[in-house]
Amino acid sequence: MSDSKENAQSKYEKSGVSSRGAEDALSGLLEHVLPTRKFSKEYPLAADIGYFANVIDIGRGQGIAFGTDGVGTKIIIAELLGRYDTIGIDCVAMNVNDLICVGARPVSMVDYIGCSFTDARIFSEIGKGLAEGARQGEISISGGEISQIQEIINGVDLIGACIGHVSLDRVNTGKDIKPGNIIIGLASSGVHSNGLTLARKILLGETREEQETNVNKFEERLGRSLGEELLEPTRIYVKPIMELLETKVDLKAMVHITSGGYSNLNRVENDNIRFVIDTPLPVPEVFKLIQERGEVSDAEMYEVFNMGTGFIIVVSGTEELNKISAVCKKYDIVTQIIGSVEPCKDKEVAIPEFGLIGRGQKIKKIK
Repeated sequence: MSDSKENAQSKYEKSGVSSRGAEDALSGLLEHVLPTRKFSKEYPLAADIGYFANVIDIGRGQGIAFGTDGVGTKIIIAELLGRYDTIGIDCVAMNVNDLICVGARPVSMVDYIGCSFTDARIFSEIGKGLAEGARQGEISISGGEISQIQEIINGVDLIGACIGHVSLDRVNTGKDIKPGNIIIGLASSGVHSNGLTLARKILLGETREEQETNVNKFEERLGRSLGEELLEPTRIYVKPIMELLETKVDLKAMVHITSGGYSNLNRVENDNIRFVIDTPLPVPEVFKLIQERGEVSDAEMYEVFNMGTGFIIVVSGTEELNKISAVCKKYDIVTQIIGSVEPCKDKEVAIPEFGLIGRGQKIKKIK
């Protein structure tokens, strides 16, 4: 992959998404939210805010895992294609894939649909996707809300909130990771549900008219239309991860690769380690297409997109690989060792092939 000179403003920021602005906004929010941990003394939190989900201590050694997420601008692809029957899968996926990172079994989810209009066909298709996602994630959809707010939303927005169950002695936030551990990658199904603003504007065009024209354009390198590729549902990893947890495979950490790419590894509650990704999973053609047409740097590609790795498991050694591969193969998920853990004075992710270092959620090229 080529790497263009980084500009002061990234391609993602130019597309309308400011990672720096999001970080500043989050800091301002957390200033007031973090002290609320003290308000519920009877049901304290079992983990720090900032991991993929949190766990509420409900007593007797039991916890309720809780998290929320949405599908972002991927729903614009559904709108362009006039096809909403898979977007619900993405909503479930983004929630349950976060919950399993703390070692919890997802149990139930509620959905929130903010909209500027209601349409029986569209909402039926959204429901169809939610049901399929629930089937794959082995959860119930226990309720939801439809809010017509035309003054705020133009179109449809889909968000979920999910709960799960975990014994407090099995809550996993990566604190047991050690140098010498092995990093195993589980393949993604494609772009998943992050970076769609950038992907859409590069592949389909900047204007609505261009996007409507190009969304059905057949792309030979992908073997299907651009819209179909971008709408491919997010892979749900619940079944293989639950099976691995039940068979007592020693999983040091489980990490959902979303926005931030491999830098999501830096969320683990452990310092003085470096995650070295030296043999990453093959990069799907769609990411190569995005990078070439958008002239996006390697650093930004690996910060915005999953680049073919949708989920990561950290284990003690290579002896765990056969067990993990056998389970994942049952669910048609490709796995491989993609790196290892090294000692470090701080906490970071390294991708040596491209000279990249990720600290926090930011990935930069070493000059």
